[in-house]
Amino acid sequence: MMEPLALDAWIARQMLRSAVAMEQAISATHLTRRREAFGQIVAPAKGSVLASPVIADWDPEPDYFFHWLRDSALVMRAVAELMQDAVSDVERARWRAHFEDFVKFSLTLSKLDGAAFLARSQCRRMTRRGSRKYLRADAEMRALAGDKLLGEPRFNPDGTLDIFRWSRPQFDGPALRALACLRYLAAGGPPGEELTRLLQLDLGFTLRHAGKRCIGPWEEPGQNVHHYYVALVQLGALVHGRVFADKRDEWDAAEQKLRASLERHWSEQRQVYAAMVPAAADNADDLVDAAALLAVLDADLPNGPHSVLDARVQKTQSAIEALFAREFPINRAREAPALGRYRGDRYFGGGAWYSTTLAAAALYYRRALHTGQDRDAMLKRGDAFMATVRDLTPEDGALSEQVGRVTGMQTSARHLAWSYAALIGAAKLRARAVDAVGRMAGKAPIRA
Repeated sequence: MMEPLALDAWIARQMLRSAVAMEQAISATHLTRRREAFGQIVAPAKGSVLASPVIADWDPEPDYFFHWLRDSALVMRAVAELMQDAVSDVERARWRAHFEDFVKFSLTLSKLDGAAFLARSQCRRMTRRGSRKYLRADAEMRALAGDKLLGEPRFNPDGTLDIFRWSRPQFDGPALRALACLRYLAAGGPPGEELTRLLQLDLGFTLRHAGKRCIGPWEEPGQNVHHYYVALVQLGALVHGRVFADKRDEWDAAEQKLRASLERHWSEQRQVYAAMVPAAADNADDLVDAAALLAVLDADLPNGPHSVLDARVQKTQSAIEALFAREFPINRAREAPALGRYRGDRYFGGGAWYSTTLAAAALYYRRALHTGQDRDAMLKRGDAFMATVRDLTPEDGALSEQVGRVTGMQTSARHLAWSYAALIGAAKLRARAVDAVGRMAGKAPIRA
């Protein structure tokens, strides 16, 4: 077996490959998706973001040919970072155009109307008898307008409503999209009228639904509860988007509500943040979920509770790492474990996810950027997780949703755009962390 490529070289190569692969999921207007059993033909519109451009019918790979609010927002955050660090005006303009197209597409989604859709839809007539059980109820579709529409987890990438049964409602999508827009502005993107309108739409929804029960980030049925991930990204959107607050009292009340809700997730007895309240169990292994790491990363609070500097976050991360080090055979003798989602996960075998493992790396890199931390130790720990990702990535750089907990072979959706975005985000944070450590040692900075 060949020696793995040195980490710096691998990250540089994988960054380029991930950017190319991720871009193939954006405005994929050259693709056509036919769902024969439902008489549906879907051609992605400009500005849409496919969760995966691979066409599959749960045979066995999942059908991810949708524009998810969550996934698309995380991809667009990576687009903003690529735009900021572009090496040429042409490259910068290309990433900027992708973001602007995304904003336009997102605004068209906000104008959809379920009743009008049903009036002209042929989906029930066109769907084969044996497949009708997968369709949503007409009453549910008819109600889709306003906030109910914004609580949708996903849409068809041609800009039409999703006709299938799924776990709903989900209240983190608008908050994540707002965070992506704010990241775009921070990266030098122009504050145009359409972007401002989308931001106000998403922040307004987040204000109205702050701290409410909903389905969580893993979209598991029956989990309409309080989720740490949802509340924290909502708080992140309000903290970073405060400049857009027009009613300060309402904004302050929503922030206080979210902070109080998040505190209820702390288990003093188990010394971890519980993923859900009410919790389904009371032992630490079943309370924790790697979504907590994603929450801290995506919300990016500057300091205080629920930031990377929160000692309770660090205890929770340690518990998650220890859990998967024990649970997954692929982690035996590995310096940093590949992370799954939660202990009872069985989705496609409940393996290790690239996004959660990269989140662990990214959080260590972010800690290395803060004073008061042992920067060199944080950087090395983050690199250990990046080395794990390298070891589980095939030679061609393709990133799926997850890898098997026993085999380490890729499984579930292929070419997951979120996985590529997670790699880009972690690599960008690493470059900043390496520069920070290098400045302390008097070394020249590097560029991701």
